[in-house]
Amino acid sequence: MPYFYIPTRRIRTESLSLLACFVIAVLLNVYAIVTYDAPFSELWTSILYVLEATFVLYAVWIVLRLLVYGFLCLIGRKPKDEHHLPFILHRHERGYRSHRQHHHA
Repeated sequence: MPYFYIPTRRIRTESLSLLACFVIAVLLNVYAIVTYDAPFSELWTSILYVLEATFVLYAVWIVLRLLVYGFLCLIGRKPKDEHHLPFILHRHERGYRSHRQHHHA
């Protein structure tokens, strides 16, 4: 029976993308606090909104990457390295060669 795994490189890339979205959401929150002369306690009290904005930004980032990948496939320029794509799961058959052996074979 086939199973799927997510490569470590993919996990690291997506983690950094999510962290970047969080930093952008926090910076937008700080900008709003400064612009509207709100107390800096808003930085902590609005953390749920910041997390919500983080996931919205992350979803938009995924959609944009998928659109670029789809466009490249459409014009016949599919990227050689698919590690930059969101959520690419690699398929292996149970009992087949391990991940390391597969890539070095």
